[in-house]
Amino acid sequence: MKHHLPNLITLLNLACGTVAIVFALEGQWQWAVYLVLAASVFDFLDGFTARMLKAYSNTGKQLDSLADMVSFGVVPAVFIYILFKELFLNLPDEAGTFYRQLQWVVLVSIFIVPAFSAIRLARFNIEEDHGTFFYGLPTPAHTLFWTGIFWQFMKSGTLFGTPLNIFFMWAIMLIMAFHMILPVPMYSLKFDHFRLRGNLIRYLLLFLAVVILLLTGLGGISLVILVYILLSLLNLLLARKVS
Repeated sequence: MKHHLPNLITLLNLACGTVAIVFALEGQWQWAVYLVLAASVFDFLDGFTARMLKAYSNTGKQLDSLADMVSFGVVPAVFIYILFKELFLNLPDEAGTFYRQLQWVVLVSIFIVPAFSAIRLARFNIEEDHGTFFYGLPTPAHTLFWTGIFWQFMKSGTLFGTPLNIFFMWAIMLIMAFHMILPVPMYSLKFDHFRLRGNLIRYLLLFLAVVILLLTGLGGISLVILVYILLSLLNLLLARKVS
């Protein structure tokens, strides 16, 4: 039974992602966000459970990526699509035909999010040893970044009080999508044990995440991911300086 437990948790991840898509498209954005957060927890727990129980399997490895493709590949694309649709709908009538034509270019370009997520997950599956670092922004981190922005925008129509600019958000979408497939070392947040030694950056990020979320609410998830990216890049720069 213990060998099937990680796969069961993975299926819960898949279920949360699937229902999140339905809720998001039906306008129940709060529940969609809650389900993405639940999917992220299950994504952490399935790998952790497999390591603790030593219940590894090729089926589990493939199933994990297939579930992640839905929860962390399709879901963020849906969130971004809804976000851009709202931005274009809120344009004044005098915006002109340029923005109407730009709308289709932007919406079609969202396809790179699930496409690059698939590439990222495929590369992850064929890596021999994941070690301390992943190469490229992990798909769950990418999804959580957009989940925080989605929550802020749907709640207030702004990002921490600042109106969203279409071109700025389009640039951010492209940068974050390419970050998933670029070979930039990103710190792994997977725990093999809970001792401080070997987990210092993980615990530091968790501490900062709690502080940020207490100060900003769920919208601060995007800030947490930015801190994660900065810590990973800082660790990389320090390692190169020492070497």
